[in-house]
Amino acid sequence: MLFPELRPLVLLLAVGSLLVAGIVKGTLGFGVGLVSATLLLQLFPPKSTLMVLMFPIAVSEIGLLVTTGIPWQLMHDHWLFFLCLVPGAIIGTFGLLVVPVPILYLALSGYILVFLLSQQYESHTSQVAERREFGLISGVVTGVLGGGVGAAGPPAVPYLYLQTRDSPRAVFIGGMAAALVVPQLVRLPTLVVAGRFGFQKFILGGLAALIVLVGLILGARLRPHIPNDRFERLVQGLLLLMAGQLAIDAVL
Repeated sequence: MLFPELRPLVLLLAVGSLLVAGIVKGTLGFGVGLVSATLLLQLFPPKSTLMVLMFPIAVSEIGLLVTTGIPWQLMHDHWLFFLCLVPGAIIGTFGLLVVPVPILYLALSGYILVFLLSQQYESHTSQVAERREFGLISGVVTGVLGGGVGAAGPPAVPYLYLQTRDSPRAVFIGGMAAALVVPQLVRLPTLVVAGRFGFQKFILGGLAALIVLVGLILGARLRPHIPNDRFERLVQGLLLLMAGQLAIDAVL
């Protein structure tokens, strides 16, 4: 079995983790891949968990695309960035299959730290994004992270924000959703062809997506009643703790 230790308490913690990830996404706009992965990796085999989380990540981003509309003009104007997502996602997916688990833990821990730092130094990352070659590099790195661990925000955010700063915010949100969903759409056939994504993972992924969707709806309804700054700091603190735990898991 994929997850042999589905005891009632573990199952309850898993459902709670997915709900929390959905609520964070609904209130703050990020978190499905990052929050759910860091919590669930403490409960289940890491590689299978990251594969199954492909479904809730894709569903949450497709939901945003339905709301904002697909930003065709943005994708046309910056086709190289979106095209680079595809080879990056293939590389990331095969990397997930071959990289040893301790290295995977360290990579995810480091990614969380980069994500938290990028939120604190947004102006500096925007300056880097103005460089001509950043679009190509950002596309490849976003694809690698999306294919490998599912969460891929930091490389894409400054680049797409820079390209859409004179457009309605919905264009940026739609562009980010497209940039995050493309690696998941590449990831699925890559894993199926590699023989690593069978029927059981489809079922578990679908159930996880439904739970996250419930959390997302709850988060959207709670958003007006939650002080965003405090809640965001709480989530950032949780992610920092989980980054430390993943680093410890990698060493032990």
